[in-house]
Amino acid sequence: MIAVDDLRVVFGRTVALDAIDVELGPGIVGLFGPNASGKSTFLRVVAGLLAPARGDIRVAGVVPRASDESFRRQIGYVGHLSGLYEWLTVEENLHLFAQLYGAAAERVVHGIDSLQLGLFAAAPVGSLSAGTKRRVAVARALLHEPRVLLLDEPYANLDDDAAELVSAAVTAWRAPDRIAVIATHGAKRVRAFADSGIVLQRGRLARHTEGFRQS
Repeated sequence: MIAVDDLRVVFGRTVALDAIDVELGPGIVGLFGPNASGKSTFLRVVAGLLAPARGDIRVAGVVPRASDESFRRQIGYVGHLSGLYEWLTVEENLHLFAQLYGAAAERVVHGIDSLQLGLFAAAPVGSLSAGTKRRVAVARALLHEPRVLLLDEPYANLDDDAAELVSAAVTAWRAPDRIAVIATHGAKRVRAFADSGIVLQRGRLARHTEGFRQS
């Protein structure tokens, strides 16, 4: 579902990604590597938020462009920033994004329940802790049941119980025609439910391992 051929991304004189060749099929993929290895850049390219300097990338058969509404509706993306409106409440944010993506109102209720956000539903997002915002951002990304889910450090600022809620929400979303790519330092946590993993080092693909759940 994600096919990358000779991908190169450059910021000024800095090469963020170089010579990336990989094909990722449906399932949950862990994206691992140290800081500055290119994980966030890779997710942004897949989401259509960043154009490569060289190479080809196809997501579900098309070139990813965030300006393409039909493509954008297939993507659920959480970056380093929450992507939420801080002056709106949790519930207002989720209803707004549900309307933008054409998701049923029941999906808002489901998101609040699955991430255990009921106590915060009427609170402005700006008043929440960093960890709670992270849970709301994951709920937002899952609202429209996207075909492609891209999560950048979804466990940041979460305790173990909250992290388990995120993992459970992602595994509940899993389906045969969907793919998730989860960038995280918590390799052990993601390996517990991922189908495969890739490791980036200094902007290059160091390893691609399949069959996590069978091992």
